[in-house]
Amino acid sequence: MPNLNYDGTQDGTQDGTQEDIYALILEMIKRNNKISVKQMSEKLGISIRTVRRKIKEMDNVEYIGHGYSGYGKIKK
Repeated sequence: MPNLNYDGTQDGTQDGTQEDIYALILEMIKRNNKISVKQMSEKLGISIRTVRRKIKEMDNVEYIGHGYSGYGKIKK
């Protein structure tokens, strides 16, 4: 039974498709490759785990480092 009090989708996104989320993450990394996963999650309105999963699913983005000291790198 669907939750009528929640207007998002099952993966936490509300407006937009999966491709939009990937494009937004890519754009944020292009603008500032030192942006944290937490900052991306706040801007996108999705959880930190979801942002990490999306980055992992992207073939052209790589996360270098660990935890708070890491950064996103766009593969050529």
